[in-house]
Amino acid sequence: MNDDNRVLIAGGGPIGYTTALNLAKFDIPFTLFEAGEEISEDPRAATIHPPTLEMFDTIGLTKIFMKRGFVTQNYHFRDRKQGLIADFNLGVLKDDTAFPYRVMLEQHKISRIIADVLEDYDQHEILNNHTVESVSQDNDGVIATINTPDGLKEFRGRYMIGCDGGRSNVRKSIEVDFEGFQFEERFLVVSTPYDFGQHGYAITNYIADPEEWCALFCVKGPDDKGLWRVVFPIDSDFTEDEIFDDDAIEKRLQGFHPRETKFTVVHRNLYQVHQRVATKYREGRILIAGDAAHINNPLGGMGMNFGFHDAFNLTDKLNKIWFNGASEDLFDQYERQRKTVASEYLQAQSIENKKNLERKNQADREKFFDELRGIAADDEKQRKYLRRVAMIEGVERAASIS
Repeated sequence: MNDDNRVLIAGGGPIGYTTALNLAKFDIPFTLFEAGEEISEDPRAATIHPPTLEMFDTIGLTKIFMKRGFVTQNYHFRDRKQGLIADFNLGVLKDDTAFPYRVMLEQHKISRIIADVLEDYDQHEILNNHTVESVSQDNDGVIATINTPDGLKEFRGRYMIGCDGGRSNVRKSIEVDFEGFQFEERFLVVSTPYDFGQHGYAITNYIADPEEWCALFCVKGPDDKGLWRVVFPIDSDFTEDEIFDDDAIEKRLQGFHPRETKFTVVHRNLYQVHQRVATKYREGRILIAGDAAHINNPLGGMGMNFGFHDAFNLTDKLNKIWFNGASEDLFDQYERQRKTVASEYLQAQSIENKKNLERKNQADREKFFDELRGIAADDEKQRKYLRRVAMIEGVERAASIS
């Protein structure tokens, strides 16, 4: 396609694909560049929160997500020694949302679902093995330098949207600071088909411990029979060989849930975790969304959802500019809305989620556990609490910013 009057999208992850589908439904032509050969199946994000389900319902995908994933109305906060502390019921949000539950669906499945839907649309192309190296702009549009299988090439477009992750080359091209910090420990994710649900665990569990907190959740996996992921914090002193050693993995799993036979481990991944927000989301015709604009620890399952919210917000404004003659100042409003809530909600809540799991002082821990029990026992307190952690407040706050 040689038509320069199109949107260029960097990154073929769930945020890039969501951006693409919204543009397709608005009949805005685009080219999506993905560095990989195909959609990556790395076990990463999998939680879809209520307001995100509302957004995808507007483009007809929520029912598909519900069919393909696990629909779960509750989640547990636990302690490794005491067991269940609080069972939170998203059903109390029934008057706040049409979808008072979470859907557990792996991000690569989300991308594939959207890729299949995009086959019904024209005026676009998806180019795998194409890495966006840099982007510049002039009065007429943007120029993206792309590393292709045939070498470096330039592509022109009217706008560029960078959905190319935490190391975004699009963000680097507009010289934006990525303010924040990196946690000293790394996160180890171990996946096993062993059914923890038979022992009373919910589909999603956050498990506090002063020495080794963990998180446990279940996705359908490659065969839809269920795959459980356990997340552990890993001291920075350990080497990857030590961390990935079979005996070391088995010891961690047995320490979490002792059993007579060994666990079957099908995936193991190690992640460096950051809390960062870009100082700006827009420079002229170049914009960023998703992990390119903000990254956070995965506790609470907020990062991918926040990226989806970016995508819906931005594409709605782009549609008004493209067809209705609206001012490009709407892009500044996008930045104000999404950057504000990234700091006030995404960063604040995800950092708090981690602190709550790793509290050291026993008196503080017990006080916090009592607070959680009190919240879970009172529907109105629970509703107020869940409106924040289920991301409803953040969406409302963004909408209030002019």
